Amino acid sequence: MFVQLVMWSFLLLPWLLLIPLDKSKIKRYFPAGLFGALVLTFVFQMAEKFDWWEIKQNIVLLDNITPFVYGVFLVGTVIILYFTYERFIVFFVTNLIVDSFLSFGLSKWYEYLGIYELINMNEFGVLLLTTVIALLIYLYQKWQDGVMIKEEFS
Repeated sequence: MFVQLVMWSFLLLPWLLLIPLDKSKIKRYFPAGLFGALVLTFVFQMAEKFDWWEIKQNIVLLDNITPFVYGVFLVGTVIILYFTYERFIVFFVTNLIVDSFLSFGLSKWYEYLGIYELINMNEFGVLLLTTVIALLIYLYQKWQDGVMIKEEFS
């Protein structure tokens, strides 16, 4: 029961963090958050295929992907972009810190709770993977900004 509460909390509670933020900036960065969630969804599919990790417990709505992706990760991506996007170094260092916490802290806690287990990937692999995803998200946002600016002036 506690594990289910944790997983539902990681899916739903992060969305409350967006309430006090500027709605126009959230709209600007939300597509990049969705892009990141989509990329991470593909990563979870690859993880199943290559036995990087195994999902052992989940919520009713999801099969082989943790609720973390559509809660903490998606909202966290939007919030990190919201506060750091204009300064790449700050964005990168912030992501490195958050990804390190995910890889060496949250990941261990998830394993302890029996939510998932790393098999053919270690914590450093998770850190490398999440860092690459962060860079892809940043590049996507740069591209998205270019598209939006061109459309505004067309």
